Amino acid sequence: MLETQIVDDMHKTGYNSSIEALDHLRSSSNITKISTSLVVLENGIEYSFVEVTCSDGVQYGLQAYGKEALELDRVAHEIIPKEQKTSLMLELL
Repeated sequence: MLETQIVDDMHKTGYNSSIEALDHLRSSSNITKISTSLVVLENGIEYSFVEVTCSDGVQYGLQAYGKEALELDRVAHEIIPKEQKTSLMLELL
């Protein structure tokens, strides 16, 4: 079974943002799940999630909130080929 590592404290990993982590991981990984759209939490903050799977099978969950969520969502959707988007979409409630 693949291990899922949630990267929610970017300072522990050495990344300043989820976008920086995604940029670093994209050379050795593929996006395997992505939020269908931005989620607005009850407190009004935007939330986005992207899962990437590396060539060695390790999975990372990238989460972002607020303005960073908007940017992560935009960048991740630009990376994925249009024909793959439907199969990777993850409905977040």
